[in-house]
Amino acid sequence: MHRLSKRLLERSQEAYLLALDLYNRPTIRYRVEGFCFLFTNAWELLLKAKIIEDTKKDRSIFYRKKRRKPRRSISLKDALKKVFPKENDPIRRNIEEITALRDYAIHLVIPELEVVYGGMFQAGVINYATKLREWFGLSLTDRASPSMLSLVFDVKEIDPIAVQKRYGKEVLEFIIAKSKSVDDAITAMNDRRFGIPIIYRLVLTKKPKNADIIMSLEEKGGPVARFIEVPKDISRTHPYRFGQLLATLSARLGESYTFNQYDLQAILHKLKIKKPRCSEYHYLVEPTGTHLYSEDLVDLMVNKIEKIPDYVARAGRSYGNWLKRRRMKRETQEGRSQ
Repeated sequence: MHRLSKRLLERSQEAYLLALDLYNRPTIRYRVEGFCFLFTNAWELLLKAKIIEDTKKDRSIFYRKKRRKPRRSISLKDALKKVFPKENDPIRRNIEEITALRDYAIHLVIPELEVVYGGMFQAGVINYATKLREWFGLSLTDRASPSMLSLVFDVKEIDPIAVQKRYGKEVLEFIIAKSKSVDDAITAMNDRRFGIPIIYRLVLTKKPKNADIIMSLEEKGGPVARFIEVPKDISRTHPYRFGQLLATLSARLGESYTFNQYDLQAILHKLKIKKPRCSEYHYLVEPTGTHLYSEDLVDLMVNKIEKIPDYVARAGRSYGNWLKRRRMKRETQEGRSQ
């Protein structure tokens, strides 16, 4: 690896980890803007290291030198074009959207935009870790825990009237319009590398304090202000790894049940827990491939085992048959390839 690439990679990872650390401190008001600056800087350095390694030339990340002027390195925009030449590439689009927000933040600081961009930020965090491993074989697991890669959102209830009083009508309209455009873009792209849809509940009530989200509709069919439920910290909602899940289940079931790793795998398979990447029962940390499980899953499994006769045995037989079919299919495919 080129010496310059190594330096760029080290600084890129530092910027990325600083972005995560800053964002995961809910008490810091500047965290959205700070995250955008550090996140885009991390990507710029990573892309330049990638370009150098692909071309084997340090000068490939510099513009043509002009007479009597210092040499300038290429911009993030141009680096993106080199590495992701397709304009509609979801990773490129994700970085471009956050870069645009970074540039906007120079002129106006709006913490409320965290609600709008939360899913896009989370997708960008995962994309970086994935490409770092894919391009350079580097993993962040020794420097950041899986829970750190999940951004912590601490968005308080947003009152459109308060936003308008604080920033003015123009800014309120911008937030509403940006919320719609980002939601529409995530839906149209339909790719988790661009933005992860954040599930939210919409509540219309005469008592705003009882609502998860407040919606206001202007007269004559004006814009709708939609606000999103606070995403949860997976270290709290999905605290168990496989071994911890097994130990918790065994403790809950007591000595009257003999429960081992195979039994747990069988029940996970029977319930199709790992099918959705993220659910109330299961969360896949994509950059590290770590599976995390929730307390709700413990309750569900205990309920099934205690109320359904021979549930564990039946799950074991079903899982065993599935393993057998998979093995036979693999052997058949290997036989055809020889």
